[in-house]
Amino acid sequence: MVFVLKRASVEDAPLLAEMRLEMRRERETAVCSLSEEEFFRRNLEFFQTQIAAGRFVAFIAYEGDQAAACSGLSLEIHPPTYGNPGGKSGYVTNMYTRPAWRRRGLAALLLDRLAETARQEGCAALRLNASAMGKPVYLRYGFRPVEDEMALDL
Repeated sequence: MVFVLKRASVEDAPLLAEMRLEMRRERETAVCSLSEEEFFRRNLEFFQTQIAAGRFVAFIAYEGDQAAACSGLSLEIHPPTYGNPGGKSGYVTNMYTRPAWRRRGLAALLLDRLAETARQEGCAALRLNASAMGKPVYLRYGFRPVEDEMALDL
């Protein structure tokens, strides 16, 4: 089988929102206070505005005319540090492979494209939050657990 990777445009926002909803249904343990329609609408708006602004890059893997998997990269800018004098980093998100296409190497292909894009954008590092299913994929790719971050839910 041959997969074609396409960089998503604003016109692909409905597909990205649809696949994100599929992913959240499958892996989310928290209860969502929004209806599925509202959750979809908010994701659609996010993808439309952030892709148009150049702050979010997504790729979609196709087999023929079927969307098999997607990925996303939020481009972040922070004040420069000694370790990252450019202040740019990338946050990998929206990695999802539909069940029929799993275990075929699509995640690694998408990660290759995201890493290449992040390098071109001047990012010093990539970060992500891994699901239990995705963690082995990311470890094989070279990601390492980082334990010095903290979070505050607002």
